[in-house]
Amino acid sequence: IPGYGKRGMGWLHPKRALYNRVYRKTTFSIFDLGKTMSSKGSSNSGCCVILMPLLDFLENTINIEYTFRQVATESDFNYYIDHLQQPSYSAYDLIYLCFHGQNKCICFADKTDLDLMAFAEKKENFGIFEGRNVHFGSCSTLKMREEDIKMFKQLTKARMITGYTKDVDLTSSFIFETWLMDAIHRNEGYAAKRMNDLAEKEMPYFTKLFGFKAF
Repeated sequence: IPGYGKRGMGWLHPKRALYNRVYRKTTFSIFDLGKTMSSKGSSNSGCCVILMPLLDFLENTINIEYTFRQVATESDFNYYIDHLQQPSYSAYDLIYLCFHGQNKCICFADKTDLDLMAFAEKKENFGIFEGRNVHFGSCSTLKMREEDIKMFKQLTKARMITGYTKDVDLTSSFIFETWLMDAIHRNEGYAAKRMNDLAEKEMPYFTKLFGFKAF
């Protein structure tokens, strides 16, 4: 599978790509290759390895173009996330963060973690996701207090936060995240409650299995 063992983040705008291929600034992805083999077979290994084949699939089926970057440390992460403040990235309105994860954190290849609230509370990150949907494609990252998730959303000014409260596996996560990206594309105006309702209606098994939540 292309991208096996990779972790990273990205942002999409499928509708823009679908209707006007001339302006296909649809995805910006950042990946880390640091644990390609060491995590194989662990419950966390499925949290992040599906992003490249998923993006390839979306590009080939509904013309969603994407860009690829590598990241291994928190400093790499901050360097690329700062790009969101540049005018050239204004069209990117889905931020796809795909790493290994644990409660309240995303995990880097150098064995360090990034606490979501610590990130959001930094002055330089206030409003960093303004008006954008943010998806955490990592195991258990949203296993945290609801009020903390809402505070993260408020501080970063994200439009919607989605992710998982449980571990996810490779095959199942590919199926669910393909559905999720398409659902966000098809229902551009949906806020968190309607996205939760849609997931429970159309993908009830995976929604429960992964503890999928939208805020």
